[in-house]
Amino acid sequence: MIPEKEKKQKFIVIFLILIITFFILVIPVSAFYSKPTKQDENTKKIVVTTTMLQDLVKHLIGDVDKEETQKSETYQKIEGITCETLMGVGIDPHNYKIKLSDRLKLKNADLVVVSGLHLEAKMPEAFQRFTKQDRFWDAGNALIKDSELKNLLKQTDSYEYDPHIWFEIDLWIETFKNLKQTLLDKKIVKEKDKKKLEANFGIYNKALEQLKEKIINEMIELKINLNNKLIIVTAHDAFAYWESFCQKQKKNCDFDLESIQGISTQTEASNNKIVALAEKLVKNDVKAIFTESSMPKNSLQSLKEQVDSERRRKGLQGEIQIPENMELYSDSLGTDKQQEELENNKYKHSTYIGAFLNNIKVIKTYLSPKTIT
Repeated sequence: MIPEKEKKQKFIVIFLILIITFFILVIPVSAFYSKPTKQDENTKKIVVTTTMLQDLVKHLIGDVDKEETQKSETYQKIEGITCETLMGVGIDPHNYKIKLSDRLKLKNADLVVVSGLHLEAKMPEAFQRFTKQDRFWDAGNALIKDSELKNLLKQTDSYEYDPHIWFEIDLWIETFKNLKQTLLDKKIVKEKDKKKLEANFGIYNKALEQLKEKIINEMIELKINLNNKLIIVTAHDAFAYWESFCQKQKKNCDFDLESIQGISTQTEASNNKIVALAEKLVKNDVKAIFTESSMPKNSLQSLKEQVDSERRRKGLQGEIQIPENMELYSDSLGTDKQQEELENNKYKHSTYIGAFLNNIKVIKTYLSPKTIT
């Protein structure tokens, strides 16, 4: 016979297990099927996958930091529209898997905006399951349908497009334009707010053109300082559109891009590639290689070790640098803690313009002529 005290203890344990199981399983499921409130019904919810897309939406609806504009030209907030991103700062979209909370957001969204071109590689099935077709917009597909657009890049040895379209500013401006029209076509923005939408589009479009000019001028200056030899090395091949954009300019602002991984972060670099790249970097006296905010911090360590070894073998002093606490934004924007300036306006690293300006600053700082440490 089991003593009465032990029976009570077992009963309490089983009861606690049932309670915990209830909270783990039942509560989230009930939340997934919960009905929206009246206030929710009056608010248009936009859900985007990446921070880059969130930046475009926020500028269109005027949800922007005041320091981004002068008094003569300010964004106008369009009420009754919210924007939420599935992936936060520093998240790699190539490897992102859908969460239970994401399903609820997709299900309740009035518009789901994705980057497409296989960037969200592990999410297409979720989009099909939890998003209605008339509430779904694919930025990459919209560019493909434009037969006059010649700037889309194909991946090496593949028929698929490179998904990192935001690094080709002309493509990103076109995406911005397409998104504006989508908000009107899908009635996310009401007719009474159309003038605000157009005004916001005009302000940000102008800022993007200013960024474009800034990038060209900064790259020209850097190339001159490096005697026209500019090699930028990153962890994965996210910057090919930037390289392509610079090559198309009539001015001397092009550069060679090298990376140890391909378009997707799911690929691994071979030892032969690392050895060959290290030899090239030593030969061209490259000063630094750059980590990315959405990549592991040690992703370039094997390349650095190979470069340093090659330098020692050739009797060269110093080591190649991997900047500490300074990284490039590739598949994600940054935080609100830091900011950059363009045409007397201040842009936080959580904005597309602020992130791009940071990338230029970091590259110029560490590739400009100086002795390797």
